[in-house]
Amino acid sequence: LKFGSALSESPHPDIMSSEGNGKALGTSGDGLECAEVDEVQGGHEMTKEEFFGIFRTEQGAIREDLKAVSASSGDEVNQALDALLLRVQALEDSFTRAAHLLPPYDVQKYGGALKELASEIAVRREELAPRGKFSFKRRAPVAGGAEKVAGTEAAAVVSSSTASPSPQAVTGQVYEDLQGQSIACASGDLAGEDVTLRRLEGCRIVLLDRVGALHCHELRRCEIIVGAVGSSALLYSCSDCVLTLATKQLRLHDSDNMLLHLHTLSGPVVEHCKRIAFAPYDLSYASVQEHMSAASLGTASAERSAPWADVQDFNWHKRQASPNWCILPEEHRRPRAEVADAKAAAAAAPMPPACADLDRCTVLWQAVEAPPKQALPGAAERSPPPAAPAPARAAAVAAPDRLDSDDEF
Repeated sequence: LKFGSALSESPHPDIMSSEGNGKALGTSGDGLECAEVDEVQGGHEMTKEEFFGIFRTEQGAIREDLKAVSASSGDEVNQALDALLLRVQALEDSFTRAAHLLPPYDVQKYGGALKELASEIAVRREELAPRGKFSFKRRAPVAGGAEKVAGTEAAAVVSSSTASPSPQAVTGQVYEDLQGQSIACASGDLAGEDVTLRRLEGCRIVLLDRVGALHCHELRRCEIIVGAVGSSALLYSCSDCVLTLATKQLRLHDSDNMLLHLHTLSGPVVEHCKRIAFAPYDLSYASVQEHMSAASLGTASAERSAPWADVQDFNWHKRQASPNWCILPEEHRRPRAEVADAKAAAAAAPMPPACADLDRCTVLWQAVEAPPKQALPGAAERSPPPAAPAPARAAAVAAPDRLDSDDEF
């Protein structure tokens, strides 16, 4: 995804595009273009002070350009506002890459600023190009009277970003509003395009290819397999899903009861989430190394010292481990996921997917979240004091009743 401004040249080349491959915003007289820059600027890693300056400058530029959007034809207004949304999305990707540099307070502050920008654009759109009132329309009958069977490949729901009514401007392939369907893409079908999954329930998505960025919104009880994501994976309001993917950065918002088999180049970020389990990326298919190399993702590792296990919970600021996530212990992990054919894997029974791995996680979460047993009234007076533990078992006796979230069960 190559971001740029249709209204003015972006004031900072340091705001990166969502491809995460060192391309920055920029414009030319012929339209949008991207200029090559290094993620390490001037031979050193960006400091948080440099990021603050870049963020505030682009934030101000977006607001100035938003004021400059005037009432004209609806198409022109929507195009201008869509371009501003793309810049906000690019700014969010830059924020995600720099999040490890920032204190928790600043993460909250700048995350809120991004939401405010998107909200301001939405308000401006309603002022200048309000949508027509909603009404029901009868669907035209399907040619030949044929009905699509649940569990078959849902290619008909793929749409381009120009036709999407979503308030968030998107590009690439969009799969939305599906229930009990399967989607399969083999090597070369996507070839670096961005993918958006929105409002899916009981679906299985198998993308054995390299994609640009991955955006997931409101997924319920789904299995998602993605070979290699060349940029960021951003997930919002998802629950009861199992995902397998390799990506440069992962950010998970407002989600519950998720299992991620993951490879990343930086620590995953969770925000307003609970019951999130992480395991190492374990996907094997014919072109996996080719796609990982093309996406500059390096080699996946199962070690606890690898970035996939360095989870950052932006809503947990105590010194103790966050209770909202855990590393899935090895004895509860599935066998290595070997996929020979994307279409066969996507259509495999059962449909909707059973998510058995997630069910095992649920049992573990229930055990961890169970309240401690309460002593009967007066039990302390009736029971003799406990004997001192033997030296060899002292450490075991001192162990806490409730496991920390980044301890293995």
